[in-house]
Amino acid sequence: MADLAVAPRPVPAPIAATATDLFGEPIEAHPRWFRPESFLRAGFDPDAYVAELRSYVPLESLASELRTHLAALRAELVGLINRDYADFVGLSARLKGVDAAAARMRAPLADLRDKVARFRAAATAALAALRAGLEQRAAASAARELLELLLDASHVVSKVRPQSAPPS
Repeated sequence: MADLAVAPRPVPAPIAATATDLFGEPIEAHPRWFRPESFLRAGFDPDAYVAELRSYVPLESLASELRTHLAALRAELVGLINRDYADFVGLSARLKGVDAAAARMRAPLADLRDKVARFRAAATAALAALRAGLEQRAAASAARELLELLLDASHVVSKVRPQSAPPS
């Protein structure tokens, strides 16, 4: 199993601190009226969003900001794909010995499956034999009870016969 070792993942670099203005407040990349988090809401309506902003933001400014945001999203997507692509490509190298390991385990697992099947068959046969024995025992017990009843009836009949016989 030593050939299945997985290389450790690189630790991502810490996120850079946001830039601040003269008063120590964060400098936003977008104007205050543009909130990208509103796109993530479940009930987001693009028409209502544009209509709301259009009342106090020129349409050209909104279009420019949306294009900038789209470019940033695309760049982020490309970065995520590239980050995970290296892991994906490296996956095949890390899985190189898996086929051989699986082949080595196949024979012992087949033997174990056969042993379990034989044990299951033996246990089923033993259970069937026990059930048959219990059925015979129940039948013998019922027959014994019947014989005991017949013996009791015979004793009663033998006691009643001398008393019921006419005197001679």
